[in-house]
Amino acid sequence: MFAIAPVTAEGSWMLAEAMLRCDRARERLDRAIADLCALAADCAWKARAIELMLERCAAQQRELVGVLDQLESIQSGLRAG
Repeated sequence: MFAIAPVTAEGSWMLAEAMLRCDRARERLDRAIADLCALAADCAWKARAIELMLERCAAQQRELVGVLDQLESIQSGLRAG
C-alpha cells in the first residue's frame, strides 16, 4: 500500500523514486513477457504453463499500470499544490 508523500522536497523525491521503481518493474515485466512468448514458440509442449505465467504477468502489468496512473495523479496534485 502506498502512503501519500507530503508536499515537500522529500515528498517529491519519494514520489519520483516510486515512479522510477514502477517504470523499472514495468520494463522487467515487458522483458519477461517477451521472453516467455519466445519460449512458448520454441517449446510448444510447455505452452500451457507458459500461458498461465503470461496471464499472471499480464495481471501484474495491469496492476502496475494502475499504480503508475495513481502516482501520476498524485504528482499532478502535488505540482498543482
